[in-house]
Amino acid sequence: MSRAVVAKRVDSGRADLSEIVELAEAAGYDVVATLTQSREEDAAYHIGEGKADELARVVADSGAEVVIFDNSLGPYQTYNLGGKFPEGVEVLDRFTLILEIFGQRAQTRKAQLQVELAELRYELPRAEAKASLAKRDERPGFMGLGEYDESREQDIKKQISTIKRELDRIAEQEESRREQRRESGFDLVALAGYTNAGKSTLLRRLASDLDVDQNEELHPDLDPTAESEDRLFTTLGTTTRRADTGKRDVLLTDTVGFVSNLPHWLVESFKSTLDSVYRADLVLLVVDASESVEEMREKLVTCHDTLYERNEAPIVTVLNKVDKVPPEELEEKKKALSALAPNPVSVSAATGENVEALSARIETELPEWQQERLLLPMTDRTMSVVSWVHDHGHVEREEYEGDHVVLEFEAKPAIVERARAKAADLATVESN
Repeated sequence: MSRAVVAKRVDSGRADLSEIVELAEAAGYDVVATLTQSREEDAAYHIGEGKADELARVVADSGAEVVIFDNSLGPYQTYNLGGKFPEGVEVLDRFTLILEIFGQRAQTRKAQLQVELAELRYELPRAEAKASLAKRDERPGFMGLGEYDESREQDIKKQISTIKRELDRIAEQEESRREQRRESGFDLVALAGYTNAGKSTLLRRLASDLDVDQNEELHPDLDPTAESEDRLFTTLGTTTRRADTGKRDVLLTDTVGFVSNLPHWLVESFKSTLDSVYRADLVLLVVDASESVEEMREKLVTCHDTLYERNEAPIVTVLNKVDKVPPEELEEKKKALSALAPNPVSVSAATGENVEALSARIETELPEWQQERLLLPMTDRTMSVVSWVHDHGHVEREEYEGDHVVLEFEAKPAIVERARAKAADLATVESN
């Protein structure tokens, strides 16, 4: 485990290092020291030069191998800071650290492509700057930025285009799979929220069966395992499971967690993962209720900005980790956040507290089902139709009257239409 010093500059006020320390630890670093500064950004070192010298002493005294800034560093600032530190000490900024974590967690082809796309988008402006400076200065390696390669900028752009095309193909396949699920009678519910809010734990709590092999033909990407560790970015891709909420057939998808202060290029690289949220029938916005009201409010605002941009499904706020919050404090937080989180559901995914109420709420918030009554003639195929309706809807009455079967059920409108078509086919067969 590499030893790291974490640094952060803010324009004013006090710098909060809690999240960047969590991120560093999530990446596998041992944070041995921290340093902060409140001042305007310095063009050469990001922090003031005197503070950079102080940081160099901290690095040398602690034997750190990496310096991590909770800020965005320009290529010149990174180079200048590196010149202050002992040889071999690496300088990372917030976004290179996040990309490193993403790279560690990317298991699927889609996730790996998204990480590669984000890395290229991060590198592109630096390649453009290097090209511009090299042309202006007419010296390769200007400012220690490395040898100038005029083709690198174009290579990056070509790679970005290639990856985007492959991600678009994957997105089309996933959309087709979502439509197949809807046609099979499933409601699609997505878990959204900040990383470490407990989404994966909640998924496990709501899952009706950890063994999903029986669903493999219909749902080839169902994953029988979903990690529930207390660390950031445990879930990078998506994990889908069948959830037990009552009479509805629900597929619940856990997605990559949000994290604060992400640049547009990074969010854009992972937008195909968020399609599972944007195209769901219902979104559960999971919030860590043990955090301060200020933190919860800031995260709710960011989530709403992201979700309401493209999402049309209803959103239910889930206040998780209530086992860590006294009841009086929880009520105060609900009142303070009522404008952003009206009528939330309070649960503890860890203990199971109030999860049944959440299941009931899911059933209530999903698009309404349609009531239908069918009179099916008794043929060789009738029982297969009855079985199909049981699998895709909720049968309230099934009676056998002479040479007919009376079936009263409720289901999604698309399922009702297909059931009517199947009944019509039976009637056609009987008449022939």
